[in-house]
Amino acid sequence: MRRLAAQIEHELQSRGQTHCAIYENELTRVWPLNEKDREAKIAQFAKEYGFRLRHYKGGLCAIFDKPPRSKRAE
Repeated sequence: MRRLAAQIEHELQSRGQTHCAIYENELTRVWPLNEKDREAKIAQFAKEYGFRLRHYKGGLCAIFDKPPRSKRAE
C-alpha cells in the first residue's frame, strides 16, 4: 500500500496534477475485484495516507486527490 500511496503522491506533486487516476490493474494488486466492501477499503486507504477518494468505478479506476486544506487539519 505504501508503494501505491507513494505513486499517488508523486503524481500529485511532481506533475502539478489536481488528481490521480489509478486503474484497475493496479488496484487489484491490493484489493481483489470480488473483495467485500472494496470501495470503503479504498476510501479508508486514501484517508490513512492523506488523500481523498473522489471517484470510484469498479472495474475501471479510482481517482484520488488531496482534501482541501481546511479538512486536512481535522
